[in-house]
Parts: sequence; C-alpha cells; structure tokens
Amino acid sequence: MNPKTGLATLLVPPGMDWWLMRKLLARRPPDPARNPALFGLEYEVVTFPARDGTRLMGWWIPAPEPARGTIIILHGQAGSMDGDLHYAPHLVQRGFNVLMFDFRAHGRSDGDLVTFGYWEVCDVRGALDWLATRGIARVGVWGCSMGGGIALTTAAHDVRIAALVLDCPFAQLPHIIAGALRERHLPAVLADAWARRALWLADRRLHVALRVAEPLRWAPRVRVPTFVLHAGRDRFIPPEDQKALFDALDTSLKEHWVVPQADHREIEHVEPEAYFSRIPAWFETHLASA
Repeated sequence: MNPKTGLATLLVPPGMDWWLMRKLLARRPPDPARNPALFGLEYEVVTFPARDGTRLMGWWIPAPEPARGTIIILHGQAGSMDGDLHYAPHLVQRGFNVLMFDFRAHGRSDGDLVTFGYWEVCDVRGALDWLATRGIARVGVWGCSMGGGIALTTAAHDVRIAALVLDCPFAQLPHIIAGALRERHLPAVLADAWARRALWLADRRLHVALRVAEPLRWAPRVRVPTFVLHAGRDRFIPPEDQKALFDALDTSLKEHWVVPQADHREIEHVEPEAYFSRIPAWFETHLASA
C-alpha cells in the first residue's frame, strides 16, 4: 500500500467506511421498466437459477430462423437489463438470438448483495446452463462496465463462451470504487484509502476475498476472440488499468478501441455508427467460426 494511502486511512471519518461498504454491497434500484416489444421484438420472459441457486429473471429474444448464433448481454452495476435493451435489435437484425437477464440484487432477479463478479460469475454460468437446455453450447457475450469485467472472468472459467465484447470493463476493484469517489470531489489519496478500507470490511462481511474475481487477475486465462472498448475520458477506469487489462489478455485475436473524447460507457453516443456496426461484426466474424 502507498504510504500516503495508509496515512489517509486514518483520516476516514469513523463509521464512513462501514457506510461505504454497505452501499457497495446493497441491492441496486432498477432502471425504468421496459420490454422488448417496445422495439418490435418477440420475446419470452424466462427464469433460471444461478449456479448457487439464486433465481434470475431475463428475456429470451429469438432471431428469425435460422439464427447465426446467440449473444448474452450483461448490464453494468446499478440499474437493470432494461437500460441496455436497445442493444438487442442491432443483434437480432443481424441474425443473433439474444439472452438478457438481471444480475442478482438487480432488477427482477433475487438476491440482496452485489459482489462485482465474485458471485455474479455464478449468474452467467446459470445463463449458459439454461441455454444448454435449448441445445445452445457456444455463445458470445457482450458485457458493459461491471458486466464486461464479469464476462471476462467467466470466460476464463467456462469454455462455452466463444467470443467477447467488453465495453468499458474495469480491471481492479479498488480503482473503480476510488474513481466513483473522486467523481464526488473526494481527494484522490483519500478516495483510494476509503475504497480499500470499505473493500476490506466487505470481505469480512461476506467471508470471501472480492478481489479474487477481478478481471485483471483472470485476463491471462482468456483465450477467445476479445474486442475491448475503453473511453479516453473515463472517470472511473484509469488509462493504466485499461492498457494493463488489454495487454494481459492471452489471445492473438484481440482488438482495443479507445475513443479519446468519450466518458465511461459513452462510446455508443460519441461514435454511434461505428459502435453499432463494429460490435455485431465482431460476433459475425468470430462467433460464426468458433
């Protein structure tokens, strides 16, 4: 630990680190409710268990037959799958089935604790198990922010993921939490100290080590084609983390698109035409050949 960070830990007001820990783990409020019919898509409401039994709810959105593949879309922390629903039409019209679902402690799914990937990997593997019951053995995953980090970590453990698109994935958990605190005008040294203290408390509250599931830890085990998107003005993910994560991926089929003028998860607004053409094209190229 940086000596300045250690000293700053002493400056965190009593009880504030406990408050932050509880806020980090707490169930998130959902985005405004929508459904695929708003985009003219046929869909089925589905429920399935995560690997640890947590009940998850989602939408199965089939493409016209014959489909060219299946994509799972993973939303970010906070909100729900509703906020990313507008991605689905861009995949369906290119011939891909889409499965979306709410992570545990989000939206319509069960659960009370957010763990930034530690248990959410069980959610993704539950979705893969559900697809297997429909005869779908290999899929692509499009993950955003926290969902991108979880997609990467799951791909390091489950060979059923054949291609990845990661939109602004985080690399190291303390850094993204500290980034959120700096956004609230907290000095950088104090934000770093507060983030690490809150994570230390979270580990003791959950009896796990949340950082075990960090994407940077698992990137060297990812072997599948991976398209990574990062924002040059990202308030939460520092440039060194962006580079470290991409460099750590152990696949020759990888591409890094950094949009200098975009903020976190703003690439689709800054470069909409390229965003909604390059992502489906990545799956067309790499999922079809998997």
